[in-house]
Amino acid sequence: MDVLKAELEEAFSIQSFDQSLFDNKTLQDCRKLIQSLTEVNNGCAVLTDLAANRSYFSIGTFGDFLGLSPEDISQEIIESLDEDCIYHRIHPEDLVDKRMLELKFFRFLCNQPIAERLRYRSSCRIRMLNGEGVYKYIANQTQILRNSPCENMWLALCQYDLSPNQIPAIGINSQITNNKTGEIITISLYEERASILSEREKAILKLIKEGLLSKEISPRLNISINTVNRHRQNILQKLSVNNSLEAIHTAEMMKLL
Repeated sequence: MDVLKAELEEAFSIQSFDQSLFDNKTLQDCRKLIQSLTEVNNGCAVLTDLAANRSYFSIGTFGDFLGLSPEDISQEIIESLDEDCIYHRIHPEDLVDKRMLELKFFRFLCNQPIAERLRYRSSCRIRMLNGEGVYKYIANQTQILRNSPCENMWLALCQYDLSPNQIPAIGINSQITNNKTGEIITISLYEERASILSEREKAILKLIKEGLLSKEISPRLNISINTVNRHRQNILQKLSVNNSLEAIHTAEMMKLL
């Protein structure tokens, strides 16, 4: 699990729910809603139950566009807050930014009156691999559909569909929109980006880029090999990547090095 994902799940976990108060009909109505959405826009909709730590999918033909397996497309329920089969296809740099936007949006909603929370949505434009292994720009929106009877955020809707704008740009164009007033709040992720890696982690990544092994980095920075390896693992988790080469590439794209 990457660090930003863990931080987001920790933020959600501060909410307390009384399951005895929940109305299953509301959940089923919202599940029908996401199915209708995907039938209309041929995109992907994910309904996340923050109380049960469970997600409901409606993917349809968008799954074919992404080249998802029949098993992924047929998934309707997963026991997670995350739509992993979708997240694995997001460009690593954009995935980091999307995580930061999600966390920022949740904290923004926490500061809004309960009745106002349903009026806001976050939006961004991210790169995702299609079935041919080519990155395409995807429009992504997230909003809270229902508060719980305990007055917490309960059911969240996340939508993905092909963006009409395929012109390359820097960043994911993060915004929060008030659906009632039309007010648009542009979200800067600059500070979050700059601080995602510690100075020690940046120093280690620079030495890795120079071709140094952990046993060579250890005396250079006067720390143990175990400490170097722990930092290396933290770097991979924070950048949502699988290896050092991907970490270097992502960090350079994010101008962290």
